[in-house]
Amino acid sequence: MVRFFLILLLIVEQIVFSAVAQLPAEEIGRIKSQFHETLADSAKYRIYFSLSQGYRFSNVDSALFYTDKAIALSRDMKDASFEAQALSQKGFILLETGDIPQSLNCQLEALRLSDLTRDPETFAFANNRIGNVYMELGDYEKSIYYYRRAIEIFTTIHQNGYVHNEYSNIGNVYEMMGELDSSKIYQQKVYDFSLTNTDRYAITYAEMRQRFGKVELALGNNDAALQHFRAGINEALRDADFNNLSFIYAQMAGLFYKLQQYDSSMLYARKTIQTANSISLKKAINEASLLLVSLYSRKNQPDSALVYAQLSASVKDSLYGKQRIQDLQRILLSDQQRQQQLEDEKIQLKEWYRVAALLSALIISLIIGTILFRNNKAKQRTNQVLEKTLTNLKATQSQLIHSEKMASLGELTAGIAHEIQNPLNFVNNFSEVSGDMIDEAVGSRQQAGENSPVVTELLTDIKQNLEKINHHGKRADAIVKGMLQHSRSAKGIKEPTDINALADEYLRLAYHGFKAKHSSFEAELKTDFDDSIGTVNVIPQDIGRVLLNLYNNAFWVVREKYKEGEKQKQIRRDVMRDVPTMHDVHEYQPQVSVSTKKKGNLVEISVKDNGNGIPQNIIAKIFQPFFTTKPTGQGTGLGLSLAYDIVKAHGGE
Repeated sequence: MVRFFLILLLIVEQIVFSAVAQLPAEEIGRIKSQFHETLADSAKYRIYFSLSQGYRFSNVDSALFYTDKAIALSRDMKDASFEAQALSQKGFILLETGDIPQSLNCQLEALRLSDLTRDPETFAFANNRIGNVYMELGDYEKSIYYYRRAIEIFTTIHQNGYVHNEYSNIGNVYEMMGELDSSKIYQQKVYDFSLTNTDRYAITYAEMRQRFGKVELALGNNDAALQHFRAGINEALRDADFNNLSFIYAQMAGLFYKLQQYDSSMLYARKTIQTANSISLKKAINEASLLLVSLYSRKNQPDSALVYAQLSASVKDSLYGKQRIQDLQRILLSDQQRQQQLEDEKIQLKEWYRVAALLSALIISLIIGTILFRNNKAKQRTNQVLEKTLTNLKATQSQLIHSEKMASLGELTAGIAHEIQNPLNFVNNFSEVSGDMIDEAVGSRQQAGENSPVVTELLTDIKQNLEKINHHGKRADAIVKGMLQHSRSAKGIKEPTDINALADEYLRLAYHGFKAKHSSFEAELKTDFDDSIGTVNVIPQDIGRVLLNLYNNAFWVVREKYKEGEKQKQIRRDVMRDVPTMHDVHEYQPQVSVSTKKKGNLVEISVKDNGNGIPQNIIAKIFQPFFTTKPTGQGTGLGLSLAYDIVKAHGGE
C-alpha cells in the first residue's frame, strides 16, 4: 500500500504543475478511489489539484469543488506557493464560466503570492491568465502585454511548450483585432510545433485547431477551416475537452450558416448548447442561442426563436449584468490602488537611498576635509580639494534630484487630484490672511497720518491680486472636490435633485476635463433648460455618470470630425497653394448641447452634438457591454452599457 501511494504521488507530481493538464475519466476514478485520509497534507493537496485539472474541461462544478479544497488545505498548511497555484487555477476555471470579476481577483492574488514566494512558473501562469481576462474585456493591448510577460518567464525556465501556448494566445488576439495575417503566422508556428511535440500537456490541441480554423474562416478559406474544426473535434474527444469542443461546434455552426447549409448549422448549434450546458460554458451557449434565433426566424418558427432569444438574454445577463460590471470595476480599482501603493513604496525607498547616498557623500567629504585641514603644510591645496569636493557633491546632488524628479513625474501625476488639495488650501488660506494684513497695514498708515498715494495704490493693487488669487484658488478647489466626489462610488440613496443644475454642472466638468487632456480642443456649449421641472428624486452621482458618459462621447466625436476637417483643409491648401484667393469655406465649429423638458410626469434629458453621428448598422449594439467604436486602448465599451443600467434602475428609458 505504501508503495502504491509513492507511485500515485509521482504520477500526480508529473501532472500537477501543467497549465492545461487533463486526465481521462478512468484515471480520475482511480485516484479518487485510492484517496486515503492518512495521506500527508502535501499529498492530499496534489490529489485535489490534479482532480481539479482533470475535471476542468468536463465538469466545472467538480473542478471548482476540488480547487476550493486545494485552496483551503494550502491555507491550513500556510503554504503560499500552493495557495497561489490553486488560486490561479480557480481563476482560470471561473473565466471559462464567464465570471470575469472573480477570475481577475483570483489571478491578481495569485500573482502577488507567487511573486512573494519567488515561484516563476505560477507567476508566469498568472500573467498568462490575466492576459486571458483582458482579452475577454476587449483590452487587446494589455492582453498581449501579459502574454509577452509570460513568454519571457517560460523562456527563462525552458518551458518551450508553454511558450508556444502563449503564441497561440497572441495569434487569437490578433484575429480578434482583425489582423488576420499576423494571427495566421502565430497559429502556423504553433501548429508546426505540435507536429513534433510529444507532450500533450504543453499545448491544448483542440484549442490550437479551433483557433487556426477560426483564422482560416475569417480569411475565407472555408475548406481549410472545416479541416481544422474536424481535427479539433477528434482532439477534444481524446482529451475529454468539452470546453473547446463546445467552441468548435459553435464555429462549425457559424461556418455552415455562412455556406447556407442551415440544417447542418442548426445541428451543430444544438450540439454546442448541449455540450456547453454540461460544463456551464455560458459564452458558447450565448453564441449558439443567437444563431438559433436567426435559424428559427428563417424557418418562420417564432416560438422556437423566442425560446432561444430568452435563453440568450438570460445567459447574457449572468455574463454582463450590472452586478458583474460593478464587481469588475471594484476589483480593477482595488488593483490600481495596490499598484499605486507599491509605486509609493518604491518612491519612498528611492528617496531613502538618495538621502543615504547624500549623507554618505557628505560624511566622506567631511572626513577628507578634516584630514586636509589638519595638514598645515598643504593648507592651500587642502582648501582647493575641499572646494572641488563640495562642488562635485552639489553637482551630484543636483543630478540625483533631477533624476528623481524625472522618474517620479509619471508616478505623481496619477495622484495629482488628491495631492493638489493641500497646496490649494494654503493658497486660499494665506491669500485671505494676506488680504487681512494689507487691510490692517492700510488702517495703521491712516492712523499714523501716512497718506502717500503711491503706497496706497500699491497696497490696493496687491489686495486686488490676492482677491483674484483667492477667487481662482477656490474655483480650482471646487473643481478638485468635484473630481474627487465623482470618483467615489455612489451610496445608492435617492434625493431631490435639481436636474438642470446637475446637467449644467457635469457639462462644465466634462468639458474642462476633456480640455485638460486635449489642450487645443474648443467647442461651443449650448444649454436649453426647462425651468418648470423643479427637483426630481434620483441618485445624483449615478445620473451624473450617465451624463458624463454622454458628454465625453460627444466631445470625442466632434474632436474627431474637427481633426478630419483640418486634414482636408491642409490637403486643399497644399494643392491650391498657388491660388492667392483660396479660402476655406464652411468652417466646422464643434458644438455640444444639452436640453431638458418636462413631459407630464416624466423628464427628458437630451444631449446632442454636430459630429458624424452613429452609423445605422451599429445602433442596435451601442448598449452592449464591451462594444466600442473607439480605437484599441481608447475605450472599454462599458460607458453606455453602465448608463443604460443606471437609467433603467431609475425607471427610465
